Amino acid sequence: MAIEKRLEFEIEHKFDAKNSRHFLNGFCTVLHCHHFATLYTQLADDAKDFHGERLLKEASEDTFFHVLSEYFCANNITAVDDIVSISEQYWKAVGMGLIRFTAVGPFAAAAEMEYSHVDEGWLKKWGSREEPVNFITSGFVAAVASLCNGKPPRAYQVREIQSLVRGDAVSAFKAVLR
Repeated sequence: MAIEKRLEFEIEHKFDAKNSRHFLNGFCTVLHCHHFATLYTQLADDAKDFHGERLLKEASEDTFFHVLSEYFCANNITAVDDIVSISEQYWKAVGMGLIRFTAVGPFAAAAEMEYSHVDEGWLKKWGSREEPVNFITSGFVAAVASLCNGKPPRAYQVREIQSLVRGDAVSAFKAVLR
């Protein structure tokens, strides 16, 4: 019987009481609140003239790319399976939900979430809707696809092809190389 060893995401959490700031592995971090996340997702969705959805996706991609690449560099993590595993653990640790990458290749990647804090918050606040709302997750998936393939941010375009807020069983994402 083969035994598989999985890398564990290591968290060093510090709280700066004077400034009321949380730090995870040296990065100032806002621990997730689905009520807040749904509000700024709605704000981005409403900002059509300013391309709010795109801006939120890109801000998410840039942030997660930077934080995860620093972690991978500091911990000598280079194998794609390890990058994927640590990324999935990180997503859960910061309170965004449970994501699972179902495929990662040089030209495309796929991920899905059976549970998402943004979807949960959206459904509680506003109910279902036809358009997906996981702009933040789309940026995260793009960042992980880029990191797995040694590409810079904006190398992958991500679409949410299934959505919990639409009533689908999962929120599913497909990333394709631009």
